[in-house]
Amino acid sequence: MTLGMDRDATKHRRWQNTFLAGEIVFGLAALGVAAGAAYSLSAPGYVFDDGELTGEMLVFALASALLLGCVALGRRHDLRRAALVAEHEHWLPSLTEHDGQGQVDLDVETARLRPLVLRSVGLVLVWIAVLAGVVAGFAAMSASADHLLKTGVRVSGEVLGVYQHSRGEDTIYVAYPVDYGHLRYADIVWDSGRPYTKGQQITVIYDKADPARVRTLDETNDDQTLTWVLAMGTAAGGFGLVLSVIAAVNWRRRHRAVLATGWRIASVTVVPDKPMRSNRHLPDINVEYRDGTRITLRAATSSHGAAPLKNEPNRRAWIGGTDRDMVVLFPHGRWRQPPYAVPAYALNLRVAPQPAAAPIPEDPEQVAFVERRVRWFMIAIFGWFVVLVGVSVLLIVLDMLLPMFFVVVVGSLAPLPLTQLYFSRMRAAIEEK
Repeated sequence: MTLGMDRDATKHRRWQNTFLAGEIVFGLAALGVAAGAAYSLSAPGYVFDDGELTGEMLVFALASALLLGCVALGRRHDLRRAALVAEHEHWLPSLTEHDGQGQVDLDVETARLRPLVLRSVGLVLVWIAVLAGVVAGFAAMSASADHLLKTGVRVSGEVLGVYQHSRGEDTIYVAYPVDYGHLRYADIVWDSGRPYTKGQQITVIYDKADPARVRTLDETNDDQTLTWVLAMGTAAGGFGLVLSVIAAVNWRRRHRAVLATGWRIASVTVVPDKPMRSNRHLPDINVEYRDGTRITLRAATSSHGAAPLKNEPNRRAWIGGTDRDMVVLFPHGRWRQPPYAVPAYALNLRVAPQPAAAPIPEDPEQVAFVERRVRWFMIAIFGWFVVLVGVSVLLIVLDMLLPMFFVVVVGSLAPLPLTQLYFSRMRAAIEEK
């Protein structure tokens, strides 16, 4: 029996993935707005602009409503999809005594999937701490600029140059007096958008304890290195947080799926996506069970990658889970002896092995035709190279080395396209007969 791909099941799986992404996006949006509002309310001296608090509350309410909507729709589609593919046989064969544990304790390995969930949750907390540190860094930088504005020494400075860079921040070069009129010079980051001209007088504020620390009334002149580090921390924290949340949710689903199905022994081959193209994907895992049925899985995004295992085809492994929540358990990884679990999802349903095709009887007339054409071709090629050798010898005798070299190169390569053309026409003639 062949188990074909169910279109409704595929459609519901795609919808479920969409709703899962929506849950993560809108959940992080609500969390970010709540964190920003909490900081604004707790920060001393923070003043809300007109309608700012109301706007934050509306954004939080909208993100929360969309989050709840994605959760509700996701649960609904998940139940409908589960009803369509409720039987494990769509992904795994029936459990038999041949799926024994052998050198791997499968019960222990099932239990070890749970720490992967806890590890992902721990990474979520780590990335939240990173983002909290970034927020604290930006807050400290803003507070430092405000403190300098309030307590710094104000003098009249002069703009000596205005520089707009193709890379990096635009700057203004200013001169300002300190102490007893001693001039100092500084590049100030120009990010306010206010226009400046050379020779313009502006108010410069510097730190009396460190005159090199300077700003203006409009330009905060924040440390660009620190700003770059905080920006990179924001990008890394946001990206890492999203991936960690996805990993925690998916590993929990996989653990529950393996608990429900158990493991099936199989022969697997990891096939990496080698051709260089824009739509690259993670390695495919071709699975053949003991009963001869096959299924193709694709490795999911995870630190437990399958690519290092590509050098050993038809290796023994155990498969557990269903649909997009599957796990391939190898007896050991490439560099480690303990069993190695790789997350994966099914690209198709389990199919029965194809029966071997009956051999096609030979046609004596066709065989004779092919032998005759090949024999004439070999005679023609032999004659060609005899003529080529004779012409080359003649050119050497006449001391025409350059033409001889040209004749040898061209004459040696010419049979290649002629061979392809000859056999293409012979194949067409056979098909016509």
